[in-house]
Amino acid sequence: MKKAVFFDIDGTLWNDKMQIPKSTKAAIRALREAGNYAFLCSGRSKSNIRTKELLEIGFDGVVAACGTHIEFQGEKVFEKLLSKEQITHALAVIKKYHMLAVLEGPQYLYVDEGDFCEAPYVIYLRKELGEDVLPIEGNTDFEINKLSIDLKGANLELALEELQEEFDVIVHSDWLIEILPKGYSKATGIERICKLLDIKQTDTYAFGDSPNDLEMLAYVAHGIAMGNASKETKQVAEFVTTDIMEDGIQVGLKHYGLI
Repeated sequence: MKKAVFFDIDGTLWNDKMQIPKSTKAAIRALREAGNYAFLCSGRSKSNIRTKELLEIGFDGVVAACGTHIEFQGEKVFEKLLSKEQITHALAVIKKYHMLAVLEGPQYLYVDEGDFCEAPYVIYLRKELGEDVLPIEGNTDFEINKLSIDLKGANLELALEELQEEFDVIVHSDWLIEILPKGYSKATGIERICKLLDIKQTDTYAFGDSPNDLEMLAYVAHGIAMGNASKETKQVAEFVTTDIMEDGIQVGLKHYGLI
């Protein structure tokens, strides 16, 4: 039976400088050559998964935006967008607490670039996505799966009180959160792919490093945390491999006999 392996991107396939080890590329190709599936499984929206070096590795599909956008062999098989009412509510809370937002969709990202004062991430977005980065201000026609929020010192507890009834919120740190439609995660995306392809849960594996990987690592039969992962991610995982730049993906796949 084919095995299915799901790979987070940031902190898992590449480091904070977007460097992908040669061993990672070779290991994923070997995984597929052995007859198994390899999927990207990211908090990034599909619009922000474009880097040529990453895609050239070769993946069977992608679970993007924490399970709200799914593709298999280049075809979209599932999409969950936030409603206009949900977006209006989220933007009202963001404005009330003076937070900064990136709205993430399958085709476009929306961000008011002036808010971020030439932040490296926004410079990267402008370079990578070009005209597919649109402003929030003055726009009313959004097509988005989720939001990423820079709290900018806002009171997290108060913001969560106003968001948690309608959204699932992933807290990455005391300054960064993600806002998702309720009931969606990387794990729900994996479950949908497995049903589509008739993959047994016992044949699923995932690599991750951060808070939005927790449900994914707990759901699959074999959750693998990177050596550079957060403490809570390592606690959820079945196996902790080495750091990204210490051949972590290759070591993990070899540990389970997948390559």
